[in-house]
Amino acid sequence: MILVFSFGMGLQSSYYEKSLEQKMSQVQLQCNMLANQVVNANFLIDDPNSNLSEEVDQLANILEGRILIVDKNFRIMKDSYGLDQNRYLIAKEAIQLMRGETVKPYNTEEGYAEIMVPILDANAQKRIGIVIATISTKDISITTNTIHEKSRALYTLFIIVTFVVAWILGRVLTNRLKGFTEAVNHMADGHLDEKVPVEGYMEVQKMALAINNITAKMQAVENSRQEFVSNVSHELKTPITSMKVLADSLLSQENVPAELYREFMVDIAKEIERENKIINDLLSLVKMDKKASALNIAQVNINELLEVLLKRLRPLAAKRNIEIIFESFRPVVAEIDEVKMSLAFSNLVENAIKYNIDNGWIRVSLNADHKYFYVKIADSGVGIPEDCQDQIFERFYRVDKARSRETGGTGLGLSITRNAILMHKGAIKLYSKEGEGTTFTIRLPLTYVA
Repeated sequence: MILVFSFGMGLQSSYYEKSLEQKMSQVQLQCNMLANQVVNANFLIDDPNSNLSEEVDQLANILEGRILIVDKNFRIMKDSYGLDQNRYLIAKEAIQLMRGETVKPYNTEEGYAEIMVPILDANAQKRIGIVIATISTKDISITTNTIHEKSRALYTLFIIVTFVVAWILGRVLTNRLKGFTEAVNHMADGHLDEKVPVEGYMEVQKMALAINNITAKMQAVENSRQEFVSNVSHELKTPITSMKVLADSLLSQENVPAELYREFMVDIAKEIERENKIINDLLSLVKMDKKASALNIAQVNINELLEVLLKRLRPLAAKRNIEIIFESFRPVVAEIDEVKMSLAFSNLVENAIKYNIDNGWIRVSLNADHKYFYVKIADSGVGIPEDCQDQIFERFYRVDKARSRETGGTGLGLSITRNAILMHKGAIKLYSKEGEGTTFTIRLPLTYVA
């Protein structure tokens, strides 16, 4: 608003100056022509044979002002008003002009402007007089004032229209935001399955889309949490149910044979071990879910770490005649939490053993560049179906539930592995084809950055 007002005032001032400059240029041209006539008449302005006096009066009337013709002695030879005829003019600007000094083309006073033009001799070499024209500038002022008044009216109209439009836009936007706020509050009450309407202005639409994306993620987290709680309850309840059935069977029978009693106790011990493994994995997962501040970072020789892990797991693989091959391309020392990453690597190798074929193989390779080190674990196992690969890292997810329980799996190993890698700002990728084996590739930074 202030910018528009300032621009308008500047435009009015520029109009006044341009109009005055144009008018004075025309007056100067007419005064130059009059000066030539005076020289031709040899200053005999009142000569009966000449109509020069009438022309001066006529020009003064046209200009709505006063014209003086002064000779070289500063005597006023003609005054269109007739007030100072034959008197002498004593003015600083006139003296300077006659001396050949530079004088401002015209002087302006309130409502009037004055211009002085020298009268030159026939050879245009010597100044022999002055034509002084005083003209009214009221016409320019009136036009400028008219423009100013119209501008003020336009400013007033512009302000009114601006406020009206702002009020209308404010009402419309407020109504949009009111509905938007109601929808958000409704979602805050727990109705995460509902969506904020994506309508209105672009900014409102962007906010609605952002909130819908957030609530969709929150809903996914909530669904995951509920599913996790349900799975935990189920997984913990299953061994307890089995133990209760076995115990009830023993209690319901009298004189149970020692062989049957021993068989049932062995089964109960297995269920206890299974329950213990689930609890331990859950505790590991809880630790992985904590912030990175829980990491115990230290420089670790990755080559030695993998060799120790594989040495411990080779007897387990040997039971099914599975060969474990370790390939190291260069020495690697990195900043990691040794306990958490040992658990992650162990889970992947143990899975490669559990879901491998008899007489199969497992290849573990280690490599590094200037920024990361890479661990690749490939096996000749059963592979993972393509439609299951996106869910393989989810908690309690099993491709083959029967076989997982048969091999002692809890469905938490890969989730623990991924969490450990993410805590180290790393990444894990999976490539698998059903019936042809699986390859996990892990990328971890050599230097840990919190």
